[in-house]
Amino acid sequence: MLEIRPIQDGDMKYVRANPFEDAVKIYPDLPAPDSSFTCIFEGEIVAVGGVIVFWEGVGEVWLIMTKQARKKGIFGLIALSTIKKKVDNLIIENNLWRAQADVRADFPEAIKMVEAFGFEYEGTKRKYTPDGCNMKMYAKLL
Repeated sequence: MLEIRPIQDGDMKYVRANPFEDAVKIYPDLPAPDSSFTCIFEGEIVAVGGVIVFWEGVGEVWLIMTKQARKKGIFGLIALSTIKKKVDNLIIENNLWRAQADVRADFPEAIKMVEAFGFEYEGTKRKYTPDGCNMKMYAKLL
């Protein structure tokens, strides 16, 4: 069973040290917004995420998976359904009419996940990441 709880001190540090994809280690160390959450599966952190509100009605959904997600099969239907419900609730709680998400173009699992969450592809940010990777832009309009 996947447990979702509010993010706690040390969760981001753990995720940055144990990312699903190593490229996360070179990203800037930014604080987690208040609405952030942590996903725990069998006692291990498998992801952190949340919503960053840019202005009224518009915000960005973010999710960072850990290596434990790969080991534990977290991309299974039940886990994705639980995370999707949490993301949908955050969108509603923050009164967003536009929720957007950027996904590394070289991360097919994340692309499948964001599309399963109902986000639609809008375009590509070329050489956008600290290591020069392209990012695919997605949005969900409500």
